[in-house]
Amino acid sequence: MSERRPTDQTRIPASLMVSGDLAATQDIVIDGRFSGHITVPDHHLSIGSKASVTARIVARSVTIFGSVDGNILASERVEVLASASVRGHVVTPSIMVMDGAQFTGSIDPERSEAAMHVARYRQRQAE
Repeated sequence: MSERRPTDQTRIPASLMVSGDLAATQDIVIDGRFSGHITVPDHHLSIGSKASVTARIVARSVTIFGSVDGNILASERVEVLASASVRGHVVTPSIMVMDGAQFTGSIDPERSEAAMHVARYRQRQAE
């Protein structure tokens, strides 16, 4: 499986370290380091193989090649690839954890729809 590279996306390069809140209306690819909150409820988030992310994530779908420490809420799916390391609570209706991936935490497939409604409401309130 190759990393997604659509033309309409925001990219945080490997040389960049970002701390704070990130919200976007397009797909996001993180190749660097990120700490904070990521909110893209209608889009895809890809964590590159060299990336290190410590965050609360809200996205339509998440593909993880690198390291994530934090809670993930995805309305469609989460993919944890063989090179990935994930530590946290994942709420999603569909998850794939490949052989070789490291996963420490919990998975809740039941509450993803309700949790996504709450996340979208909170995002609207913050705007």
